[in-house]
Amino acid sequence: MEATVMPATAPVQKQQGLNQVVINKVRRMIEGRQGDVMDTINRLLSEGRIAQDFIAPIGVSQRSKERPVISFKAEGRVQMAMPEGNFNLHGNAISQISEKMGIPAKYLRELSAGDAWQKQLCATILNEHSGWTERTRVLIRAVGMEVRGVLSDSYRRLNSVDILTAFIREAGGQGAVVSDAYMSDTKVWCETILPTPIEIPTRKNGTVIIFAGARFSTSDYGNGSVDMRSFLLNGACLNGMVRESVMRQVHLGGRLPDSLSLSQKTYELDTQTTVSAVSDLTKGLYSKDTIMQKAIEIQGASEIDVDFDKELKNLVQKGALLKNEGREVEKLLMNNNPDDGVTGGATLWKLTQGITAFAREQQPERYRELHEISGQLMNRVKVN
Repeated sequence: MEATVMPATAPVQKQQGLNQVVINKVRRMIEGRQGDVMDTINRLLSEGRIAQDFIAPIGVSQRSKERPVISFKAEGRVQMAMPEGNFNLHGNAISQISEKMGIPAKYLRELSAGDAWQKQLCATILNEHSGWTERTRVLIRAVGMEVRGVLSDSYRRLNSVDILTAFIREAGGQGAVVSDAYMSDTKVWCETILPTPIEIPTRKNGTVIIFAGARFSTSDYGNGSVDMRSFLLNGACLNGMVRESVMRQVHLGGRLPDSLSLSQKTYELDTQTTVSAVSDLTKGLYSKDTIMQKAIEIQGASEIDVDFDKELKNLVQKGALLKNEGREVEKLLMNNNPDDGVTGGATLWKLTQGITAFAREQQPERYRELHEISGQLMNRVKVN
């Protein structure tokens, strides 16, 4: 009798042991990233305190004036001169201005980052175009004395601190913990996961141990909408992945008044509406049905055979991966290392794990972009 029980219990005990190893690994990862999480929240708060918004006229309306409200000059950096002072222009703002004035963005950014004469040429081009473009008003968003965004005068202003707080609070209410967060000059991301792993047996890629969660991202400077996605963490290798957006709320509303103090009430109401939507969507992303669907998608991706060489060439051709990135992903797939989450047959699931394994060593912003590229491949899986 005892002999017949042992074969059934041994694999269970082995899997439980593996799960505990994975749980410990993920716990260490979360503990190791709490500094980044705090840095992100502190940066969002501190930059919020020195953020400034201006509604400013540009274009033909300024030609009749002796001295334009906005002009450009180069003193060390390309600057925007306004009545409030001389503001340095961030690369993101340069791209946005060039788009609004019909100037090639890549060219203008290269000039703004070049030698003194190139910066001066950049300022001259901006001044010339500013006097002729048809656009009349823009919203300028600055942090301290640096302009980070030059946006539409219908840009919906939102309080990102309140929205991020609502996301973290609702995720916590669902039993999740913040696993990582990052803030660049123009965008903020935050990932949360349930600390309990889900075992997903697949036919061609073994048992996958996943920690399910949700990712929130937003930009106050026109570098992306308010966005919510399912987030999946492969416990064995700490590969991350995000699925399709469940909320892509573009920051567009009514035309802003000349006095931004008049739109303060709108700012508060728009923020409250977004906070409510983010809370509801976070709850939905942690529902049993959503998590079950993601598990079924992983099993489905393990059933789809793919040609790695053809797939990677296609991703490079489309511009999703750079050539050298494609080569590095291919190496990881050929190595077939379980520590990279890359095991078993040549399937769609294995391809996604090759990309996210490569992502682990990249800069925080590119790391998250690769999570999205990997997640997009999963759209091929049809779940009834």
